[in-house]
Amino acid sequence: MHRGYELGLIHREQPLFRVIDMFKKVVASIFALTFTGYVSAATTTYLDQNFNFKSSSSNRNVTGDNTITFTNSGVRVTASAWSSSGNAACTQGPECNNNLDSYDRDPYIERAQLTQYNGSGMGAINLDEGDSSPHHALDNNGSNHGWVDYDMVLFEFDTAVELTGVSAGWSSNDSDISVLGYQGTNDISNSPFAANDKWSDIVNQGWGYHVDKFNIGVNNTATISPGFESRFWLVGVYNSVFSGGTNADHNWDAIKLGQIKTRKAQPQTQIPEPTTLALMLAGVALAFRRKFAA
Repeated sequence: MHRGYELGLIHREQPLFRVIDMFKKVVASIFALTFTGYVSAATTTYLDQNFNFKSSSSNRNVTGDNTITFTNSGVRVTASAWSSSGNAACTQGPECNNNLDSYDRDPYIERAQLTQYNGSGMGAINLDEGDSSPHHALDNNGSNHGWVDYDMVLFEFDTAVELTGVSAGWSSNDSDISVLGYQGTNDISNSPFAANDKWSDIVNQGWGYHVDKFNIGVNNTATISPGFESRFWLVGVYNSVFSGGTNADHNWDAIKLGQIKTRKAQPQTQIPEPTTLALMLAGVALAFRRKFAA
């Protein structure tokens, strides 16, 4: 037993065995490094944007083409205001049902006047309202059942981004919001809404993503997690038509948008090609072969 053990030690100390052991260790290291490269390259990184609407040189109503453009971290966004204040006969949809909370006698989408106020953010004055509180904000405050206009801001980005957060810089009575993301294939830059569109109609026209956030308060970020990027996002006061027409609560809402947060996925690191790995292994094998031959 003792002599056999010594012979085993002698054999293990021969150059062939040392070369084989070293070769195994090197190959294992190469595979480990390659696998690590695959894992690292699969990790997506993001560039964050923070658009602050509360900073303005003075309290003002937006003039010109009735839009405001903001830029942050290389991403540009243009905001415009829209509301369900257009009059026409309502034939179908939750807005036309007198038994639902969403009943609206003038439910058709049309442009509203976008407003921006120093220290509080953006609002809207639709064609049925005057410049008074809370109507200068984004609101769904109506005179009575059937006379409610729902104000929203359309954000058009120059590149697709993921909306990740919304905060209000001012609110009155209640602060519930609705958020929609455009997932359609059409470029809606020039005509975001068709003639006689109601808010309930657009969910079948590419606006497939919808989430409601309740009681967001003031200067608190409501987290949005859509999981996709889009050039077009709608943010406004809570509207029950996006979830069937029955209100989650019966309080009217009024907010000024203080801030939105977005993020843009960045290009991933190139993954090493299989041919690269093969060449590395071939080179190691050749080196050991020459060493062994020597």
